Amino acid sequence: MVPSLETGIGSIAGGVHLHNLNALDWQTRSAGRVSGLMGYVGRAVAEAVFPQKCRACGSFWSYVPKFPSGEDRHPVVLDPVDGLADVFQAVAMPWLCPDCITSFEAVASPLCGRCGVMFQSRVGEDHLCSDCMRRPGNFRRARAAGVYSGAIMALIHQLKYRACLALIHPLGRLLQEAFRRHWQPEEVDMVLSIPLHNRRLRQRGFNQAQMLVDAWANAVREEKRDWQRFPKAREIIVRSRPTAPQAGLGKPERRRNIRRAFKVVDRSAVQGRRILLVDDVYTTGATAEEAAHELKKNGADSVDVLTVARTMPHSGS
Repeated sequence: MVPSLETGIGSIAGGVHLHNLNALDWQTRSAGRVSGLMGYVGRAVAEAVFPQKCRACGSFWSYVPKFPSGEDRHPVVLDPVDGLADVFQAVAMPWLCPDCITSFEAVASPLCGRCGVMFQSRVGEDHLCSDCMRRPGNFRRARAAGVYSGAIMALIHQLKYRACLALIHPLGRLLQEAFRRHWQPEEVDMVLSIPLHNRRLRQRGFNQAQMLVDAWANAVREEKRDWQRFPKAREIIVRSRPTAPQAGLGKPERRRNIRRAFKVVDRSAVQGRRILLVDDVYTTGATAEEAAHELKKNGADSVDVLTVARTMPHSGS
C-alpha cells in the first residue's frame, strides 16, 4: 500500500522547522476551531505574529481565506476547462502574492511532440524538434505543467532546498492536472518517481519527486479510483551509484554523469508495463533518458515523463 502523505512527512529526517510555519498554516490550524468574532480576532493575531510571506519574492502580504472558519481546508475544486495557468493560480494562491502568481507560464503548443520543448515561434502545430529527430531517445513523450521560471521555480526551490513540505499539495495538484491534459488514464499502467541515491536521500531527508507521486496517489484514493499503479519507486528502480549534482553541468556532462546510475531491482514489475516517470524539473532530459533506458532494457513496454516544470532552451525549429 502507498503510505499517506502525512505519514511520509512525519518520518522525514529532521522534521520541519518553525520558520516554515506561516500565517496560512497557523490560521487554518487555529481558526478552524473557533467561529464568529473570536475567529476574526484569532486570524488578526496570527497575521501579526506570523505574517503571510510570498514564497517567491519574500514580500509580506495579507491573504484572507475564502472561508474564515476553516472550511477551505477542503480540496480546491478545479474546472476541467480551465487552462493550467488558471489551475496554478487556484492552487498556489495561498503561497504567492498577487504580483508573483501571474508570473506562471504554462507549457503550451506548439511544442516538440516528444520532448515537450516549446518552439520560439508561437504559431503552427506540434512537431519533432531537431534534437529529437537526430536522437530519438528512450522515452516516448515528456510533458510539463509550467516553464521553469518565475513563481513556479521559486516554489520548487522552497520545496527542494528549504523543505517547505506544505507545497507538496499545490504542486501535486498541478502535476495531476497536467497529466489529465496530456494522457488518458488507460495509457499508463504504473507511475514511478525518479529515485535518489541513498546518500543524497539521507542528506536531503526526502525525495520531493516521490512525495509528489504520494500526494497524487492519495488524491486518487480519495476519489475512490484505482491507485494501485503508484508503487514505491525504490522497490522497483534504484539509484545504484551516487552522482554529482546535475545543476551547472552542460548536456554532454549531464549524460556522462548520469550514465548507468539506475538499476531495476524488480524486473517482473516492469515487464510489459507502460510507465510514467515523474520528477520535479526537466532540464536536458539526461536523467529521464537514462532511467527510461534502464526500464526499457528490463522489459517496460513504454516510458513517458511528466514533470512540474521544464526549462525552455531556445529552439528555432
